[in-house]
Order: sequence, then structure tokens, then C-alpha cells
Amino acid sequence: MVNLFIGKAEVCVSLVCEELSFGARLQQVSFSAATGQLVGIIGANGAGKTTLLQALTGQLEPTAGRATFANATIAQLASLEQRRLIGFLPQNPTAHSDITVAHFLRSGLVNLSLRQSPSAEVKRVVALLKIHDYLSRPLTQLSGGEQRRVQLARALLGDQPWLACDEPTASLDLHYQLHVMQLLKSLAQQGKIITVALHDLSLAARFCDQLVLLHKGRLVAAGEPAAVLTDENLANAFGISARWLCTEQGVALLPSLLKQPS
Repeated sequence: MVNLFIGKAEVCVSLVCEELSFGARLQQVSFSAATGQLVGIIGANGAGKTTLLQALTGQLEPTAGRATFANATIAQLASLEQRRLIGFLPQNPTAHSDITVAHFLRSGLVNLSLRQSPSAEVKRVVALLKIHDYLSRPLTQLSGGEQRRVQLARALLGDQPWLACDEPTASLDLHYQLHVMQLLKSLAQQGKIITVALHDLSLAARFCDQLVLLHKGRLVAAGEPAAVLTDENLANAFGISARWLCTEQGVALLPSLLKQPS
């Protein structure tokens, strides 16, 4: 691992992205993140969020640059090693036949190194996502939001040190959006690195320790939310202006479209 010194505090950096590129879809993106951080990857549609997540985690082989986690170059690891290091929630998981949720979760245990019995591991993630009532139901008969929570539970199997999620709050109602973000924040605080692609800037500002803002495949800014979500960056990346409401419970974004020149 790489150790950085900020003042008197030593920060252990586990994830390093160095000029990572994937054709024209991602160009020379660099940032680093420390163990214990929840990192949000944000940007407009087509900005490269999914491509960055996939290139970071070995789903895509970079055309240039590299991503390392705990000093291991991800693209050089065998798929089995990647699976034991990274839990991954894709944006659009492959459709499944009418298997039950319990079967779907058990099938996610393949090639994982478990610290407890398979049944205990399934019970752990079921409790985290509050999906006890779904276990006997066919996966395809759940609502979109219910399926998303089940898919996240499956990504959490194995308790890997790095969890990467592409739109984990997609299809969720407000209650479960907050529940999922609070869960991810808690998991990061327990010593994981969590990287998430998000559309909701209010959720990103409220829960993330660091944001990575992309625009057309290029890095606009990376750092603490207040330093990234500036008026200039929001205008350039999203074409909006914003007013922020700040309370003790968090922040909310009130966006407005920028006026186009006549």
C-alpha cells in the first residue's frame, strides 16, 4: 500500500488510478482513494462513469494507464483473484430465469473465500439489505427496486475489501435510497473502499468522502464534494446552476438549467 502524510495523520491509500484510458470513452483519468472512503463517480449521461468502474475493476482491459489496489495491478490479476478482491454490482445485471432469491444468492458464493459457512454468509447479506421476505420468491417477479436490493446483497457476498457499484440506488424509492447509501457509508467506515457511480448529486454530496467528476470521458475534478461541486464544474459538466440547502441531516441540490445564448 501507499502511505501519504497529511499534516500529522498518516493516510493509507489502497486504490490508485493512473492515467486510465479506454479508447475514446475514457481518457487519462487519475485519482487515488484511501481505505475507509466512499468514492462517488459522477457525471452526465455518457460521461464515462460505467466505463471507469469497469476499467478500474478489470471488467474492461485499459488501453493505457493502470489501476492498482493494495499495490496489485487489477488488469494483471486472474479473474478468480479479482473476484476474491472486488465485489461488483453492474448497472444492468444479466436477466435470470425464474430462480428464487435464495437460489440466486447461493449461486453467488461460487469461487469466494468465506470467513463463515455459506448459509451464515447468505444470512448476513440478507439482514444487511432487509430482504428476508423475498427468499422464496422468484427473482423475476420482484419489482425493479426489490431486484436491485437483492443484486446488491449478492455483490456483498464474500465481504471483499473493495466494493464497486454502478448505480446502486437505481429503481429504489427514497427510503431505500437512503438505506443503501447509509449502508455503503457504514461499510466504508468499517475499512473497505467503496466506489459508486451515481446520478443523484445530493446523495453524492451527502454521503461520499470523495467525488470523481467526469465529462465526455475526461476527469473534470476529484476531491472532497465541496471542492468538486462548484458552480463552474456543474456548469461545464451538467449545464446547470445550483443552489444548495444544507441542514444537520445533509444537503439537497436545487438545480436550474443554464440559459442558452439566443
